Amino acid sequence: MEPNLEKSNTAVTEKPSIFGVITSPVVQFKRLKEKPVIGIPLLIVIILIAAGSILRGLGMNYEEVLNSPSLDGLTDDQIEMTKTFAKFGTMFGGIFGGIIALFIVPLIYWLCVKISGGVTTYKKMLSLSLFTAFITNIGLAINGLVTYFTGAGSLYAVTSLASVIPAGDGVAVFLSAFDIFSIWSYILLALGLRYTGGISKKAAWTSAIVLFVIMLLVSAVGGLLSSVTAGV
Repeated sequence: MEPNLEKSNTAVTEKPSIFGVITSPVVQFKRLKEKPVIGIPLLIVIILIAAGSILRGLGMNYEEVLNSPSLDGLTDDQIEMTKTFAKFGTMFGGIFGGIIALFIVPLIYWLCVKISGGVTTYKKMLSLSLFTAFITNIGLAINGLVTYFTGAGSLYAVTSLASVIPAGDGVAVFLSAFDIFSIWSYILLALGLRYTGGISKKAAWTSAIVLFVIMLLVSAVGGLLSSVTAGV
């Protein structure tokens, strides 16, 4: 009996694997609750963010993206400068924005757990955030590769509805929120809030759905503003 008990305790405290979140998320989230990990997952996610942002920035067809009446009247040199700024803005904005978000999002998760009556720490929620961000940024890297090798001019991910449903810019911004990897990450978030955050199944799914709806609303407002701006 004692060897079996010792083996069981070892399994419970085994170090979680960020790659395991793809095949066995519940197991990894249970381990995160006992032993949150930051270093290696953070490095992996940052590499994915950088790779995706750089590939997207280098591969984007800026002639198509910047095809706007606002460029009328500019000289060739000014248009080239605008393309350069857009390229580096896409790369550095994506990298630094993505990294900053990694440390802000856990605060939102921590608040969700607190509101639901659970007890957790920022470190655990940061670890959970990195595991869900791993999936999101796999999507970013895949989209970056597609953009780089195809020179696609679209601002929207090929893994989102915006790439398969023809729509104007305003609606496309909203449709871009329905991305395979984004939805996958929200499902993982619900599981993570339950098993790492220690809250009920109902509270975990409610929190994940509310956050997803908020993201949709933000996308809808962004789409509306895009439509208004395009019509000016």
